[in-house]
Formats: sequence, structure tokens, C-alpha cells
Amino acid sequence: MGASDGALFDGPAPSLRTTAGFELAPTLPVARVQLIGALPHLDHPFEYAVTAETAAAGPGMRVKVRFAGTEMDAIVLERSAVPETDRPLAPLRKLVSEDVVISPAMLRVCADVAERCAGTLGDVLRLAIPPRHARAEKADRAAAEKARDEAVGEAAPEDAAADEESSGDVTEEAPAPEPPGALDRYVGLRALLDRAGGAGPVPRAGLVLEPVDAWTTTTADALAALGDRGGLVVAPDQRDVQRLSAELDARGIAHEVLGSADGPEKRYRAFLRILRGASRIVLGSRSAAFAPVRDLALMVLWDGADDLLDEPRAPYPHALTILQCRSSEERAALLLLSSSRSVMQQSLADAGYVAMLEPVPAPLPAVRPLIRAMDDYLREREGASGRSRIPAEAMRVIRTGLARGPVLVQVPRGGYVPAVACSFCGTRCICPTCSGPLAFSGRGGPLQCRVCGRREDGYRCPECDRTQVRAVVIGSTRTAEELRRAFPDAELRIAGGAHGAVPDDDVPDGALVIATPGAEPAPPQRYAAAVLLDADAMLARAAFDADVEAVRRWSGAIALVRTAADGGEVLVVGTSTLPAIRDLVAHRSRVFLDRVLADRRALDLPPSAKVAEVAGDRDAVRAFLDELELPSGASVFGPVEAPAHEDRIESRAIVRIEPGRARALLTALRAGVAARTARKAPGRVRVRVDPPDVF
Repeated sequence: MGASDGALFDGPAPSLRTTAGFELAPTLPVARVQLIGALPHLDHPFEYAVTAETAAAGPGMRVKVRFAGTEMDAIVLERSAVPETDRPLAPLRKLVSEDVVISPAMLRVCADVAERCAGTLGDVLRLAIPPRHARAEKADRAAAEKARDEAVGEAAPEDAAADEESSGDVTEEAPAPEPPGALDRYVGLRALLDRAGGAGPVPRAGLVLEPVDAWTTTTADALAALGDRGGLVVAPDQRDVQRLSAELDARGIAHEVLGSADGPEKRYRAFLRILRGASRIVLGSRSAAFAPVRDLALMVLWDGADDLLDEPRAPYPHALTILQCRSSEERAALLLLSSSRSVMQQSLADAGYVAMLEPVPAPLPAVRPLIRAMDDYLREREGASGRSRIPAEAMRVIRTGLARGPVLVQVPRGGYVPAVACSFCGTRCICPTCSGPLAFSGRGGPLQCRVCGRREDGYRCPECDRTQVRAVVIGSTRTAEELRRAFPDAELRIAGGAHGAVPDDDVPDGALVIATPGAEPAPPQRYAAAVLLDADAMLARAAFDADVEAVRRWSGAIALVRTAADGGEVLVVGTSTLPAIRDLVAHRSRVFLDRVLADRRALDLPPSAKVAEVAGDRDAVRAFLDELELPSGASVFGPVEAPAHEDRIESRAIVRIEPGRARALLTALRAGVAARTARKAPGRVRVRVDPPDVF
């Protein structure tokens, strides 16, 4: 029967107008689909006619449709008998696969993520569903059939053996008691795991690990306690994922790794195995946050403050945002693991969203190394060398540490944005208008704010009232050269930057490792000592969160050092009176972070304010801001010229509003972007919500 003549249905035959030339499916001939990657003003469902060839298409399946003369990917949302539109329906061009690649719950998660990030559902779906690979799909179906056949063949012998075993008297020996581990060290962690995936309120917790507890062993303990329930672990870096994978392999815990460096075929095969429930435990970097784990009970996010967890593709969601949406929709427990207390973690705890789990009191030498800072006493005792970049006390720590094992020397990352600080007291230069970082405008130019564009010709330090400033740029190559001359017999390893990564098993006893933050190898025997150089330079980085980020980087290095009971020692070379450095020496103190949050509330900085960045071509950004209908209470800073990728210069503006009106701001931004694409406005405009480099 032709499409124009109607089709046969169960019940009364409704009126259905279609384009000619195809035969309709016998039942439910209307499909509502969501386009993947469509323009913002087209981010809503469209209706198509289901042909006889695509009659098997169901919700969650991938199809091809013709839209505006272009063939596009789409996801079927639902099938119905009667369309909502009176326009003729075009046919579904092709049913790509009968695999249900996304569930209704995950569709709702994607819609929530799009709303929170002022983006489109189509863009989020592009992040959540990997591109189809036909060879991988065929191989996975063959593997699934083989697994089913093997399960059927082994069922009977196993049942018979079980009956024989149950008929006899079997005396089982009581298992030996296990020593207390990380699950017993933190109050409430076992309760969270017991409630994960169950009825009642969804448990969500934040956990700052003691240095003695490696995050890999703690996470492995948590996953082992899940039993048959599903677990998902997201880490910033692929090296972190591989470390956890090695720990699970050693324990015999089956799992799936979604590697960012995997090819399309391997990645799609892993996605299909997870989709059909062959893998209960899934590990991966930020893209794994969308992994379709069956019976998901627990989600673990390691080091959520790392900027690698921010997606670089539109709509730029953070992995934590995705996991929060999944926790709400799928009722899965959420555990935020870190080596230091982060601003976001603490703000979520203050809001009552997560419960901070504290450890059982224990002697400090048993849970952390001896941590000291170069205070005035140590500097004056050394004399002139106490004020040098590598004082004699640091040399002593390295020398004694090399006699017991490997030693880590951490130096600031070579790629930091040059900061400007007072030449006398080292206080970082910030804008008096918006509290953004000040920087030199060109070689020898005046100071200018990178956020609001204010030019500061007569800058005076708010601490010492002096006018002289200097650029702070620290590298690691010179450090390696100096230490090579001082310790010629030690094996030298340089990690990070142009030197690349050093494998964890390539750090022998007696090795001296010079590493930039985040690139430190993690030897199984741990470091005997660590020296954190140029601490003041880390704190002077040109970012509003330089102090919190420095503490996070330092804490990550300290977590790789042996405890004080095993001889572990850490020396921080910097101004010992600075709050961030004092926070390292103090044990689990909240004074520093409480002060940071109070300062941010006073300055209306995140998380005390909702912030969005509008960047792109100068004329396009200005036109977008002029036409944007912002809610009352929103403030706009800029636009100012800012360096971009590929040696381009683009305009950048910051929109800020109180958190209580965040939804109104996000709605306005989404509407503004949709209106701009609908009228085909020229130029490029990018909108990011709560970007890590906003100030």
C-alpha cells in the first residue's frame, strides 16, 4: 500500500500525511527522533514516518534521517500511531542498528546535562554515544552468542556438582581475619557502600584520603564490596586509569577500561560489552562518565578539581556535572575521592549535597610523612644559603632520602601563564575591580586585567604599598642540571613537559626524580622523601584559584611519599607563613579552605556566583551580548581581547549572577545561542558555564 493511501493499524485508521514513494510500517508508523549535532535552534524532536524497511526501529536506536537536504544521525525517542504535526512526514532513511544504544534514563541525563551547561541535547548525545563501527558490532554479537552457548552448556554440570556437594557434610574453615583497611579507616564509608543502589535516599559523600591510603587501593576495596552491583570510576588522566586497572587485575576483579587513546573499533566494542552487561565495573577518563553500566550502584570520581575532567567539546560539561545528573536520575551512590579538600567538594558539603567522611583518629606518623616548611628558623640557621632557591636543608633531605629509596623533587609546571607579583613581598597582582589577575600587556607594557580589561598604570601592592612588580616564570630544566651536578651518582629521571612521562616501574631505589605537578611517577615502593621547590611561584600563578590548585598539586605529591613511621619526609621550600603552605603542615585543617570560601563570597567568585564565559570573534561576541536578554542581577565584564588557540586573538566576556538565579541565566544563554543560529549570524561565539580558567 502506498504511503499516500494510508496503512493498516490496530484500531481505527488515523489520518497520516507522508511524502510519496514508500510503504509505511504496519503499526505505530510515526517516530519522534532527536537529531545528533543539530544547530541549537533545531534542538527539539522531529517526527518522521516509519517505513516497512525500518519497522524494527525502537526507542534508543540509531537511525539516519534526511534533514534540510543533509543525511544526519538521530536517536528514536518513541513510536506512535498519530503524528502531532499536520505536515507530510518524510521517511526514516535507514535503521543503522537494532542495538538500543541509549536508555530512557540516560536520555534524561543527557537532557539535564544540556540544560546545566546551556547547551543542546544533540551535542550531549554526540558525547554520550560513540560513533558506530560495523566490524566491532559484528564481533560483539558473535561474542555474545558464544557466551550464551557456553552458559547453557555449563549450567547442567554445575547444577549437578552443586547437588553432590550439598548432599555431603562439608566442614568449612573460618577465613582468617583481614587487617583493617581503608573501608574501616573512614567513618561511614562501609555504610555508603551497603546502601549503594538500594532503596531510600541516595548516598553521596566526599572523602579526603590520608597519604597512607592510595586512591587505587581504596577504590578497589570499594568496588570489591559491591558484589554483583555495577560500578563506574572516572579519573582525570589515563595513567590514573591504568594504575587502577593494574590494581584490579592483581585482585582478579573483572572490569572494562574505556581508554581515551583507543581506536574507534576497540572503543565501540568496549561500549557494546558494557551496554549488554558483560562488564560490571567500568574505568575511564572524562568520557567514561556516560558509560551505560548495567545496575549502576556506585560512581567514584577521583580528583574532581583536575581541569582534565572538563570536556573540551560543546557544551563543555565537567565530569562531576554528568555524574551528579546520573546520581539523581539512576539513584547511584556518588563518592568524591581526593588527596586534598577542594572548593567544590566543600561547597557541596556546606549545601548538604555530600557528607564529608572523616578518618578514625590515628597517630600522624602512621598515616602521613613528616611535612616541614622552610621557616625563618631554618633559613636563619643556614645563613645566606637559606634564602636560595635550593637551600642546604633541601640538599640534606635529598641526600638522606637517596640512601633509603627514590626521592621526588617537584617544580612548577613550565607551561603556566606568566604571573605578576610584587618584587618585595611576592603578593600576586590582582585587579581592584573584579579581582582577576593582572598581566603585562605586551613587552614592557602597562598592567592590564585579563578579565575586565582595566588598565592599571599606578599599581601599588595592597600588602606593602610598593610599586615594583616582576614576572614569575619558573622551569624545571635548570633544576635538573643543578641537581645532576650535586648528586652525580644518583640515577636521574625527568618527568613532565617536553621530557614526557616516566613509567611507574622505571623509578629504582636511589633514583632522583624531577617532575612537574601531575607528572610524578608513582613507584610501588613509594618515595623516601620529597622536596617541593618554588612554592611561592606556584602560589603566584595568574589564576584566581592558584592557592587551592597549588595545595592540590602538593597534596598529590605528598600522597606518593612513605609515612613518617617508614622514614618519609617532605620539605616545602617557600614562605612558611603563607596560608596555603601552613595548610600542608597542619593535619586536616579547614582554616585555609574556610578562608578561601569567605574571600570568594566577598568577591563574588565561584562557587559563590554562577559564571559563564562568552568568547569568539570580536564583532560576534559584542552583538551576542547586546542582544542577550539577561535576567536582573547579572553582571557583564568585558569583552576584552584574549589569546586563543592556534595563535588567534579572540574577544572574551564574563557573565556573573548569584547561584539562586543560575537557571534564569542558563535559559537566557541557550535562547541567545539558538536565536543567533536561527538567523545565521556571522562569526563564532562559544558559551561555557563555570570554566576552570574563568578568572
